[in-house]
Amino acid sequence: MGENVLKNKNYLLLFLGSVVSNLGSHVYNFAISYYIYEIATPTMAGIYLATSGLVYFVLAPFGGAIVDRLDKVKVVWMTDYIRGISVVIAGFAILSGISLTITLIILFSTSIILGINGALFNPAAGSLPPHILQENQLQQSSSLSQGMFALYMILGSIIGGAIYSFLDIEWIFIINGVSFILSGFSEMFIQLKTQLEKVSMSFKTIVVDIKDGFFYLLKLKPILMLVVVASLLNFFTAPVVVNGLPYLFAIELEKEPIYLSILNSFYPIGIIITSIVLGSVAQRKRVSPIIIKGLYGMAISFSVFVIGTHFIVGGQIPFWVFIVISAVSILIMGVFNGMVNIPFNVAVMKTVNKEMLGRVSSVIGTISNGLTPIAIGLAGVVIDNFGIMVIFYIAAVSIFVTGLLASSNKHIRQL
Repeated sequence: MGENVLKNKNYLLLFLGSVVSNLGSHVYNFAISYYIYEIATPTMAGIYLATSGLVYFVLAPFGGAIVDRLDKVKVVWMTDYIRGISVVIAGFAILSGISLTITLIILFSTSIILGINGALFNPAAGSLPPHILQENQLQQSSSLSQGMFALYMILGSIIGGAIYSFLDIEWIFIINGVSFILSGFSEMFIQLKTQLEKVSMSFKTIVVDIKDGFFYLLKLKPILMLVVVASLLNFFTAPVVVNGLPYLFAIELEKEPIYLSILNSFYPIGIIITSIVLGSVAQRKRVSPIIIKGLYGMAISFSVFVIGTHFIVGGQIPFWVFIVISAVSILIMGVFNGMVNIPFNVAVMKTVNKEMLGRVSSVIGTISNGLTPIAIGLAGVVIDNFGIMVIFYIAAVSIFVTGLLASSNKHIRQL
């Protein structure tokens, strides 16, 4: 295993910037998912929750191609500043006492701005570690990123639940906006240039780059097959997290947001456990065995959670029993999720050429998550017409199916 990645000044600045902005975003995302169900119907809430993702995944391929032709460090801090200023302005607008209609317009507008900037920020930030670190440090970096992402989920849910219980939603906008601005300030001091010479850019060249990234990925059959598996998994499970859980606690069970925030914290704890383990051991040459075990482990633990949800919705078990069952199963599911995501990220960074990483990462993101906004939008309609449990049942079956697809695919087994 290589030297500690945090001893690298450029990586440390990138890391600190991401800590601040990601924590603010998780506080915001948790609170807004609860808030939207209090002011809108499930169908409208589903449309809103899908908006940012839809904008992001339409533009992500263009974003990846663009950042590969620009200085990625500048893209990272400039988009953080734009997001921060936009969200702060939205927070003060809501604070001024506007109508519900105007509030919804501001929510949708902010969501679109975040989606546009995310399409540039994510491929830029995601492709920086290979420029900064040695190859034998990539698993450590991936483990650290997954572990911190999990920590953001814990703190974001708890802080978001607490703030939402005591303060109005506009203050969460302002907190998130300030976090983006502080993140951009940290990233400005990264001393690295990924663009060594000026490169011409036009719509035609961007389209060509997107095509190159897509066909480059098509040649990487093992990575491509895993991306397809991830796409199916995300399509059927994202509605559970984005639509199902907030609706379950806010409407079905009529519980305060702090209960959901506490339950949400168990999933990232599981990811942190796996991140610590994988971050402290040498990289393996083959990652497919651990990924397949992770998928089956997620399927079993999620099914236990769905059984508990079935009984609490039917009024057959007390709330505290449901919380215990859910906490344990979600914790275990987080452990297995880390076994899927960390090795996959390492495989991508090791396999893809650094100069192609931005556009290929965007293509991967588009394929693996491109249908997710549609699923989130449809989930609101499903809840309105068929009840909440349908999306939980579908998700449970889909995880088992993705595990079977992955374990039986010859290309994935090569990884």
